[in-house]
Amino acid sequence: MTEDDIDTRAFVARQSRRMMSFALYRRLRSEIESWDREERGKARVVAGAVGGLAAWIALLIATALLQPRYAGLLLPIGLVAWVALVIVLIRRHLGERRNRP
Repeated sequence: MTEDDIDTRAFVARQSRRMMSFALYRRLRSEIESWDREERGKARVVAGAVGGLAAWIALLIATALLQPRYAGLLLPIGLVAWVALVIVLIRRHLGERRNRP
C-alpha cells in the first residue's frame, strides 16, 4: 500500500464519521424541536381552556344573578361548549402537523 492510499482511506474514514455525526445531530435536534413545539402547544391549550372556563363561569354567575331561570339551562350547554372548545384547541395546537413546515 502506498502512502496516498493510507491518507485517502484515513480521509474517507474521517469524513464518514463526520457525516454520521452530523446526521445523528440533525435527528436529535429535530426530536428536541418537536418536544418544544409540543410543550408550547400544551401551554396554549391550557391557557385557552382556563380562559374558556373562566368566561363560562362568569356568564353562569351573571345569568344566575340576572335571569335565574336560565342558569339551569346554561349549565349543560356551557359545559358542552367548553368541552368542544378544549377539543378544538387540542386538535389545533397538538394535532399532527401534515403540511406545515
